Amino acid sequence: MLTKKELISYDKILVCFSGGKDSIGCLLSILDKGVPRDRVEIHHHSIDGHEGSTLMDWAVTPSYCKQFAKAFNIPIYYSWLVGGFEREMLREESLKAPTRFETPEGAIEERGGIRGKLNTRLKFPQVSADLSVRWCSA
Repeated sequence: MLTKKELISYDKILVCFSGGKDSIGCLLSILDKGVPRDRVEIHHHSIDGHEGSTLMDWAVTPSYCKQFAKAFNIPIYYSWLVGGFEREMLREESLKAPTRFETPEGAIEERGGIRGKLNTRLKFPQVSADLSVRWCSA
């Protein structure tokens, strides 16, 4: 972990925030080291995207993260892969989907998904017992 002097030298510190204990601990550590809250932003990546999939994310997660950020008076921004994790897993002869994200101005922007090779993912359900090839973690 960086020292207080190193941390406060940054204009902005982005905390990738799942809402779990590791990301909460990271945010609290940064604040404990004296980083001003106006230099911190929370960024949450929605695994299911915003297009209807409910495969991975808990339904309460976006509002929980929003309320957490509000309680600490720190802005939160969301990003997601169009179609989410489910679309990516089941991709067949198509490009990777673009990523959408919120900006500090309140706009939704989109990047990616327009270049590359058509390819097939189709890696679900998992057929290996080998934990090293799991999607997220062992």
